[in-house]
Amino acid sequence: MGREPMGRVLYREIAEQIETAIMRGEWASGQKLPSLAELARHFSVSKAVMREACSLLMGAGLLEIRHGDGIYVQQLSLDTILRPLQAALLLGQSDLRALLEVGLWMERGIAASAAKRRTEEDCAKLIQALFHMDSGKGNMEIVLEGERMFHVALADAAENAMASNLLRVLYHPLSSVMSLLIADEQLEELILTVHRALYDSIAAMDGDAASRQIEIYRSALQDRVYELRKMAE
Repeated sequence: MGREPMGRVLYREIAEQIETAIMRGEWASGQKLPSLAELARHFSVSKAVMREACSLLMGAGLLEIRHGDGIYVQQLSLDTILRPLQAALLLGQSDLRALLEVGLWMERGIAASAAKRRTEEDCAKLIQALFHMDSGKGNMEIVLEGERMFHVALADAAENAMASNLLRVLYHPLSSVMSLLIADEQLEELILTVHRALYDSIAAMDGDAASRQIEIYRSALQDRVYELRKMAE
């Protein structure tokens, strides 16, 4: 309670901590949060400070109050996560392509490490993600969820906690980018084909091949971004 005199600054600090937890996937979209009183105890602040922090996050579209039920994490959408990137795409700027480039740089290393360090349990998680993608063919929402599951499992297989956390933070905007990019069956088929080949490389513990598959995949998405930007000009 000694932190209370800084309440106006403190509520922003608490809001940032909650936002970070949401972006890391520690609190998932649609998940119910503890009560306001429990959150206040958890962060060692008053309910008034906690209420201000939650209000800020509601205004940002990250939390919602369901009256008579509680506080929930909003279903993260393009509007709440990628508004600047969507504008950049329409204006023909480079932010969206740059985001995919960062994903390429990170995941080449992640894939190479995962191939060297993967366990049978890691392979089972990757197979599960592949099955999810295959079962959703024709339904892009299911395919994208399987794609996200695959890349999170890949990062975990690399056994580098920092890389895994960074990818989880990055994957919210990346997933929303995918929703923008995938508009035809040809690209959907590319996703499935490349991820099957990527799994084969990981299972064979071939780091170079795994890195090449990541490059093929992310480069194809970058090319699609370029096409969309040209169409928007």
